[in-house]
Amino acid sequence: MPPSLLRLRACTTRRLSALLWLAVTLSACRIEHVTPQAPTAPSAGADQVDNFENKSFDPKKQAADIWEGKVLPAIKARAGAFPELRAAMRSGIDAAGAAHGHRERGEGAPWNFATVIKGRIVEVDSGSSAASIGVDTDGDGKADARVQIGPVLRGTAIRDSLPFISFTSYSNQVEFAQLANAFNDQTYKAVLKGLPRASLKGRSVEVLGVFTASDDDDAPLVTPVALTLGPAS
Repeated sequence: MPPSLLRLRACTTRRLSALLWLAVTLSACRIEHVTPQAPTAPSAGADQVDNFENKSFDPKKQAADIWEGKVLPAIKARAGAFPELRAAMRSGIDAAGAAHGHRERGEGAPWNFATVIKGRIVEVDSGSSAASIGVDTDGDGKADARVQIGPVLRGTAIRDSLPFISFTSYSNQVEFAQLANAFNDQTYKAVLKGLPRASLKGRSVEVLGVFTASDDDDAPLVTPVALTLGPAS
């Protein structure tokens, strides 16, 4: 056989062998379709803290439910006339507190006093949302007490003046703080929202309210739970 024919046969044989190897290799392979997996949310570990949320606790409803039947009677029962109460506080704050106040946490905590203030409005501070009025109780033309009129009411005096409200009855400090805010909201809605703010100065006023004792002996900041306006002088 001529050499050229031999070379052609050898080349053909190599090609056929290569095709046969490729066919065998492909038949042995299996192509699988892999579905991408959605990322898995990390599990809560020891160093992860869930946000506090007690859906069963409704502080505004609780404050509204006990306002007329428990809150107002409790404050009225312990309220002392403001001039006499201030004199008693100067003589002995613990004795005055036992008669007209409450403090849950015991010795060393500030007293929260209930009082009745009668006098005339000589100041109106409405330059902020934490507005207040100054009430003259002794006729000297100077404010002896400042009464909050809101809409922002500061402090926790309403909650802390009530002997039937105890921190131990609530899950944590968050709930206890929410209740204090709810009492402030309740008194603003029930007592203060409709005040004629533009014509308060000069009018007589009677306030049933509470305040937390402090080192400032001049004019305590009183949160009212009832307020009655009289005529202007």
